[in-house]
Amino acid sequence: MPNINMNLIKKKLVKYATGLELILALCIVLAIAIGLITIIRYLFLIFQTDVSETYFIMKKFLAVALLLVIGVELVLMLLSHSTSSILELVLFAIARKMLVYSETMMDLLIGTAAIAIIFLTRKFLMSPKYSYEREGNIVSAASPVHAINFDSGLNLPENKGVTLGGLICKLSDETCIPIEEGAEYEVSNVKMKILKIKDGLIEQVSIKNINDSDQIKSTNE
Repeated sequence: MPNINMNLIKKKLVKYATGLELILALCIVLAIAIGLITIIRYLFLIFQTDVSETYFIMKKFLAVALLLVIGVELVLMLLSHSTSSILELVLFAIARKMLVYSETMMDLLIGTAAIAIIFLTRKFLMSPKYSYEREGNIVSAASPVHAINFDSGLNLPENKGVTLGGLICKLSDETCIPIEEGAEYEVSNVKMKILKIKDGLIEQVSIKNINDSDQIKSTNE
């Protein structure tokens, strides 16, 4: 039997799956653009409707508008694959349910509790995404590399590690620079510096675009 390279097959499947996600995201964007026509029609309808009927038209208008917002959040989730995008998608879905379809006080209480759970999840169960300091962007080492590239516009290699910590471990093996607080690594015009290590695991990393630093120096000169 021929020797099958499973890693190569996995990489191709991931590549094809990513391509399908992009196609789906494009289709959703197209559907949202078409849906904007419905929004405009509802605006004219609200203007022409009698005051006594405006409430029901507004409910339908909000239902369509929030559905389009959910579509936008779904596109962002497909492109970024970040946990925060998933939570924001769920948050808008709950908000739509509360504003449009809630009829009793119990519905509102359940929706409020669900939103509170989402905020508590973001506060206590998710590591902080970015916090800007003079050293650069302070990022959790558990952040996915593709999410960092998507949010910051950087070009970190995604084939050397799924997370930022994994990428640094790979660079440490390649450059023989030990993993310790203060250690710096450079790749794709990006400088990374380990800021915090706990129990042998990298927790916080500073990332900085080298090109931006060079531009600042040139301006000062």
